[in-house]
Amino acid sequence: MSLPETDFDRERQWWDAKSVKEEIDSADETINRALRWREIERHLEGTKTILDIGGATGVFSIPLAKRGFHVIHLDLSPEMLTIAREKARDVPNIEFIEGNASYLSQFSDCAFDLVLNMDGAISFSGSKAILAIQETCRVARRKVIVTVSHQAQMAASWVGWSLARTGRIAPAVDAMIDRGEWHQDQFPGNEVLAAGLTRNYLGALKAFLPVELARTLEGADMQVLRCGGLGSLAGLCDRETILGVSKDGPLLESFLDICERFDAEILPSGPGTRLRAGLIAVARRLE
Repeated sequence: MSLPETDFDRERQWWDAKSVKEEIDSADETINRALRWREIERHLEGTKTILDIGGATGVFSIPLAKRGFHVIHLDLSPEMLTIAREKARDVPNIEFIEGNASYLSQFSDCAFDLVLNMDGAISFSGSKAILAIQETCRVARRKVIVTVSHQAQMAASWVGWSLARTGRIAPAVDAMIDRGEWHQDQFPGNEVLAAGLTRNYLGALKAFLPVELARTLEGADMQVLRCGGLGSLAGLCDRETILGVSKDGPLLESFLDICERFDAEILPSGPGTRLRAGLIAVARRLE
């Protein structure tokens, strides 16, 4: 069955409902955020203008603006933007725009030195996820950093949910393993898998494998500098280990060092963290 078109009005309401918990990290989410910050820091030299697509409540955009970068923060959710604006009330150099990651026509080609599109703005565009990546690349003058849902991690989650809630392997599992696809209306019974989540809904989703994400970026005239799992070691550790290192600053930095080595040297295409987007790519515009 083909993937239904994404209903962005429904997605907007879903993200609105999630806004108050956006910055509450659980399990390995803290590791995921910290590793993304490390990657961002590597690409700030020579950067003046930044577009943060799917900026949510401003966990990246606001600190970057405070450091003097000129930041445009774009998000689909009015509630996310309300929280971000309040946090940035006295922060210069930042502008907030309500918009859709798949339709960036308000921005010209090569408008920003660095474009961030991380966490949910690509993958939860569902049927428009590829377009969201292409738009991200189109408006970048120098580099992009994107994170998306890793198909391997999502496949494991879908199997677990399906067995726990239905006692069988639902058709949605095959769609995720075959094509990295999920949509609540794609198969009868999918609503059972989403029961108990925010608004009893799990937004339209497109997960990627590293080779697919790299190919998409290259097709948008970008040179891929990095494409692989983000924090796979953290995803393999137990919850108690992650919570323990997250509470100890020096230990956390040492753990992040090991996570980066693991991603680079041991499991470069690994599934990433269990929570938040586990696949990261960095690319620059071809000369």
